[in-house]
Amino acid sequence: MRHFSVILFLLSSTLFAQLKTQNDFSVILHEEMVNKVFLAIGEIRGSNDYEVMLIKGKYHWTINNPKINIRPDSSSFICEAKVDIGPFTYKTPVYGDVKIWYDNKKNEINIKITRAIFELFTVILGKKIHIKDIDFADYFKDPFAFDGPQSMGTSFEFMMPDSTKKTIYVQPSECVMEITFQQIIIRCEVEAADKPLKSKIILKPLPNKEVQKPKDTKVSGK
Repeated sequence: MRHFSVILFLLSSTLFAQLKTQNDFSVILHEEMVNKVFLAIGEIRGSNDYEVMLIKGKYHWTINNPKINIRPDSSSFICEAKVDIGPFTYKTPVYGDVKIWYDNKKNEINIKITRAIFELFTVILGKKIHIKDIDFADYFKDPFAFDGPQSMGTSFEFMMPDSTKKTIYVQPSECVMEITFQQIIIRCEVEAADKPLKSKIILKPLPNKEVQKPKDTKVSGK
């Protein structure tokens, strides 16, 4: 599966606005933007051969309505899997776990599906036969990666009274990443100087807990 990296342009008109939290600026990455990545990817499907009880065949599965839910306690993934196998087709909701973290070395905010399992089975003589479990996370080895706060630095020129130009450099420092309901918020202080700044930003995410949810599988004949 290709690595889907999305550049998030974090500079905004609020760069120099003083907020009530006493941070110099704040930028929000909303889950709606993250889920637009899934829409851009398009249809996600897979197929393979199977053999069970001397019966051979081929199965096909398709993922519908994939969505990442960003939450402060445990972010999650949900979708619907449609499976076609032999004379049967069935749909099942798939619940998964999502990890969110910041990579200081790469300056990336990462959102990764770590687990999203659904059952692949068939029915022979009225009996349900398990074939295997498919983990949707295996098809997204790489996380969705968004540019972090180190990319928010900027510079601009001032015309001085003596007609000379002076360059002012501004870059974030002391950033905090907070995961709240439906959004990731980055709050930063800024440094400003008349020389390029060399300080490095260290940003740590809040811990993300794993949550397991029950599966509910329904079967219907074609």
